[in-house]
Amino acid sequence: MSHTSRRSTGKAVYRLVSVSAIALLSAGAALADEGPAAEPDVTDVVVTATRRATNVQKIPYNISAVGAAEAERNGIVEIADLARVTPGLSFRDVGARDNGSVILRGLSVSPLRVSTGGDNGSVAQYINETPVTNQPRVFDIDHIEVLRGPQGTLYGSGSLGGAIRYIVNDPKMYFDASAGTDFYKISEAEKGSHKLTGMINLPLVEDKLALRVALQHLDDSGFTDYPMVLSGPKTDLDFEKRTTARASLLWKPTEAFSATASVYYDNAKAGGRTGSNAGLTIKPPYDGVSDNSDPTQWSYPAFNYRPYTLGKYEIGQRFEEPESNHYLLSALELKYDLGFADLTSSTSYTKENVLGHRDQTDLLLGLGFGYENYPDFRAFTTEESDFDAAVQELRLVSKSGGAFDYVAGLYYTREKAHSTSKEFTPGMVQFAGLGRTDDLEYFSDEHTEYTEIAAFGELTWHVTDRWQLTGGLRTFELKDDAVSCTALPLYDDPFSDAITFSCADGSSKVRKTIYKANTSYQLTPDLLLYGTFSQGFRRGGVNTLPDGAQFAGITEAQRKYIPDTVDNFELGVRSQWFDRALTLNAALFHIDWQDVQLASLAPGNLPIIANAGKATSDGVELESEWKATDALAFSFGYAYTKAEIAETYYSRNEDGDILNTFLKGTALPGTPEHQVSLAVDYNLPTLSVGELSLHADVSHSSKVTTSAEKDSLDYRTLEGFSEVNASAMLIPSDGVKVRFYVTNLTNEYAFVASQGPSTYGLQGQFLIPIRPRTVGLSISKNF
Repeated sequence: MSHTSRRSTGKAVYRLVSVSAIALLSAGAALADEGPAAEPDVTDVVVTATRRATNVQKIPYNISAVGAAEAERNGIVEIADLARVTPGLSFRDVGARDNGSVILRGLSVSPLRVSTGGDNGSVAQYINETPVTNQPRVFDIDHIEVLRGPQGTLYGSGSLGGAIRYIVNDPKMYFDASAGTDFYKISEAEKGSHKLTGMINLPLVEDKLALRVALQHLDDSGFTDYPMVLSGPKTDLDFEKRTTARASLLWKPTEAFSATASVYYDNAKAGGRTGSNAGLTIKPPYDGVSDNSDPTQWSYPAFNYRPYTLGKYEIGQRFEEPESNHYLLSALELKYDLGFADLTSSTSYTKENVLGHRDQTDLLLGLGFGYENYPDFRAFTTEESDFDAAVQELRLVSKSGGAFDYVAGLYYTREKAHSTSKEFTPGMVQFAGLGRTDDLEYFSDEHTEYTEIAAFGELTWHVTDRWQLTGGLRTFELKDDAVSCTALPLYDDPFSDAITFSCADGSSKVRKTIYKANTSYQLTPDLLLYGTFSQGFRRGGVNTLPDGAQFAGITEAQRKYIPDTVDNFELGVRSQWFDRALTLNAALFHIDWQDVQLASLAPGNLPIIANAGKATSDGVELESEWKATDALAFSFGYAYTKAEIAETYYSRNEDGDILNTFLKGTALPGTPEHQVSLAVDYNLPTLSVGELSLHADVSHSSKVTTSAEKDSLDYRTLEGFSEVNASAMLIPSDGVKVRFYVTNLTNEYAFVASQGPSTYGLQGQFLIPIRPRTVGLSISKNF
């Protein structure tokens, strides 16, 4: 589709939604009564996105809420499943080995590939009131909230595009327990997979003290084969073994005060990457002697294989690439009812340790260091990182009912991170006649420390019973310090095992204030209109670049990057019709993105993050649910997102040569222009064996690109695809719940992301396919 036709499509969609909104307004005006708006029956999820409990249909901005029952029906067990049913939320599931990009409203410029460290992200994620840096499993939850658009005033850094909150079940003052098991088979896997889940809730002191513990163990077989591993072919190497536990202790000594102490533990191990080199014929690299154009002359004795064409779920890595992640989050939440307001203190401490290995062979072969002259050349890295963060938030939220409502708070976080990367080239020392014994080719060691201090608040004026005005701000100071040391032992100390580091450091400090304005009008008890201007930001940071004459062209501006910010303009409607049988919510938005953080290069071809240019995102989001009968319900979602570079930017080296090109009009990577989801649920009348519930859903995402830089070798267009899922759940009279399900029913073969050849070469590149058809059976029971 041409640029002109895409723009025409966008305008047509805007006209369609605008006409729909006008129709809703007209109908609402005809239905409006003269008295104040009445509260609806509590038939919808109650959320706390505004920091006070509110029916989701009364929230004056675009928010989706998924309750526990809906999550179960839709098979939502992780964020990839949530994205499938949430318009405007894009998540590229790159497998258990790596973190995929979470994108709302198209706000991402990072290449759509596997993460080997990641960036600061554009979507904040929370478990209850506590920010998390991993991607949680979904179990024993009350509901999930997806807040679209920047949430900077209340949720701070990282909520550039929005926020996702996993609200888990709190301890209850009564006994409760459940247990379940799940067996499933991925069509491309050699063996089956299983999952065990359990929960127990214990009242320890009547109406005063309660404990809740939830546990899940996942043993997923994986489906990606590694036929080229030097130690021998491996099957289903992208397996995942993951144990997740949450424990919460609630103490409520009085009606006015409560304290909840919680621990969240997540221990995950992945065997390797999910990927595909389908159709790629692997041949050994040039050995410096043979005629590489003649297959009969290929010589690569240590690898001991002939040219091989890889299949649909095979990857060409020479080494296994396992990764383990240990994540521990401790939190304490104190709440006190002051009468006129609720005072909340949220304190948390996070500790994370990651250990992983990567195949680096093709990366080094492409650097021109002469490694290609060694016929048996291969390389791998061992990477380890330690991260800890302390977060404190103090928040005062007024009671509802007066002319004014307010939220005011203070926020502080301190993060420390230490990471090392060791690159090994087995056999290279002997081949080159050097004297090292450790095979160490590269060593990096980096320390960073980040602090953020902020004050925030929102004030709402209820002008009338129907009309409200809200203003908000967040003022903050960010400070980032980093020290990075690197060594090249094969060059610096080739005849000893000594390591000589070259170090660089840097610091950055930023003060800034962002704002929010919102107004809404409750036209009828079931029809809410709203408009919002909101700003968001993503933290800046430090590029640790070396000093010295050979790097004289590096400027001070290249040694750090400032926060990038967005201005979001939004109009929306939240409505229910026909005695609340039909729910219809819609929003139009336009986003201006300034000082966009782009991956760029400094003199010496050193990778940096640079603030460069502008981007925009325009879109439409629609959600509807129709309860056709007591037994039959339909839900529909649609998002149109046009996100693109709005200003051409070039990065250049010291000689003025262009290194990176970001052209105006280039689509931002990772977000489909069109997302559609449709689901149907049917509950059969009570049968002799129990209640039977049937569910089916289909989702479609249009094509995406993988890079914001069209001239990059990593730039690809990944075609759109559809997924179909179905399930049947039987609840016998004894309370045992049996659910049979199939995901990716049609066994669609499509790709969600890629690792391109610009860095990792022909054999190191790969595409990441969606999960093949999976058939499963789960059995659970509440006690």
